[in-house]
Amino acid sequence: MSPHTKEDIAQLVDEMTAAIVHQELGRAEALWFQLRDLSNVAPSALAIGAFIPILRNEPRDALHFLNTLPDDCCPDLKALCTYLLGDPIWHLEASALADSDDPLMRTAMRHLLETSSAVEI
Repeated sequence: MSPHTKEDIAQLVDEMTAAIVHQELGRAEALWFQLRDLSNVAPSALAIGAFIPILRNEPRDALHFLNTLPDDCCPDLKALCTYLLGDPIWHLEASALADSDDPLMRTAMRHLLETSSAVEI
């Protein structure tokens, strides 16, 4: 398939997301590379692919990729990567996002902060 329409891109993103959820990382990566080759894909859609290296326990690779996207793209994923790397900056990043207007981001960052607090006790 050679996607060019928004519907085709959405289908690729859905297939990639399903492959990630089912831990079919080889398939997910192949779909991610297809998306990355297209010029009209939203950075947030490309950022979903960062879960592939995260699931492979390679958060540094995920963060490196995320840092190639616009600065305002997926700061929650960047915070997760810094957390997984053990970089203390994660706490500052997560705290700043814990009051986000985006309910998914807010919930994820609050959960990360709570999980970290529970682990430290």
